[in-house]
Amino acid sequence: MGFVIVLSVIIYVIISALCASLMRNAAIQKGYGDDIHAWAVCFWLGIFGYLYIIALPDKIAQSQNQQIIETLRKGE
Repeated sequence: MGFVIVLSVIIYVIISALCASLMRNAAIQKGYGDDIHAWAVCFWLGIFGYLYIIALPDKIAQSQNQQIIETLRKGE
């Protein structure tokens, strides 16, 4: 019985680490890099950490939109 519990904990930690790595990559693609420590947030907070990363605004898209707005204003 103890073996099953230990094995379950090990599998849970491995899955959490993999999911946290995926969410870290999502944060990097949103333009945050390692500024917010996305891996640790997701690993320790679980689903709440995932929701936090999902809710982060996309810095890259904001920057591109700002450049478009500035270009359009220069053309007026």
